[in-house]
Amino acid sequence: MKSSPDNLGQVNVPTRPRHSTDALAPICDINEQCLRMLVTASRATDALAEPFLQPLLSLLANLDESTLASAARFPFLLVDFGFDDPHWWQAIITDSRVQPVHDPWTVAFPREPMMRLARATAMLAWHTIRTDTEASLILLGISPEVASIFRSLRLHDLDVLAERHAQDLLPRWHNQPGVWRQLISCAKSTEVEAAHEFVLHALQLAARASLPGIAAAIARPRLSYERRPSI
Repeated sequence: MKSSPDNLGQVNVPTRPRHSTDALAPICDINEQCLRMLVTASRATDALAEPFLQPLLSLLANLDESTLASAARFPFLLVDFGFDDPHWWQAIITDSRVQPVHDPWTVAFPREPMMRLARATAMLAWHTIRTDTEASLILLGISPEVASIFRSLRLHDLDVLAERHAQDLLPRWHNQPGVWRQLISCAKSTEVEAAHEFVLHALQLAARASLPGIAAAIARPRLSYERRPSI
């Protein structure tokens, strides 16, 4: 069974009926921003400074517009804002009471696009948690503890957090390059079965991470290039 690339990310996706294409549009928009920044970084001379990009440089550097659009439409947020780390979020909530500061920019992505992406990601999480907590756990990768923290935030808090911590954005599943290879491979394919296989795999990863106890067992390692422990 085959499908055109235009429909690849939307065909028979096993989500609940109320998660319409319109409801998924903000996720797809953020995914596209994320992918475009990754493609740009993969073509830069300093791309090797980002360990996540190293095994994927050849895939990302040659990502064409059609493949990028298809990859962006898969119904999972491709951005990680520490959503599985309640300790980090509790720390930055306390830190957010201090006025934003402009620390030296130390990542391979430009500052302004990263801040816009951080703000959009935080806003999406804030809204989704209030309208459909279950969806936020699976589609965005937010742990129940972080969801509780988000419920206490005001809109102004999101602006401060985005400005202070945009550098802490990472690609979701950044330490699992095989997931990204599968995503890109599916986006290039016209096989509906390939898309279903990736969606099911992503569902399994997200569901395992959202369960108490299991999340700690599969949490990403704190690698030296991650900025979050510096707070």
